[in-house]
Amino acid sequence: MPLLSDVQAFADLGVITGASGRNWLSYGNDVKLPAGFTQAQQALLSDPQTSGGLLVSCNPASVDAVLEIFKKHQFMNASVIGHITAQAAHLLTTSN
Repeated sequence: MPLLSDVQAFADLGVITGASGRNWLSYGNDVKLPAGFTQAQQALLSDPQTSGGLLVSCNPASVDAVLEIFKKHQFMNASVIGHITAQAAHLLTTSN
């Protein structure tokens, strides 16, 4: 994932937002991180300041067109950072 300069160094020192951990708790079970991914990298990935318009998903067939649109509008660092895969649904049952 592309980062601003010095961001990783600050995260490695523990300078992260408190919301990063809370965000991870809400969806982390559904995310598979690469081997060797550090806690600091996870914190940056789930930092609330990286949400909103900075993360976009699209059909894999549209990636080149989407990246071209970003570059046309001067978002020169736009890049693919991952992909979504299908997973079996879990059924939750309760009994009274």
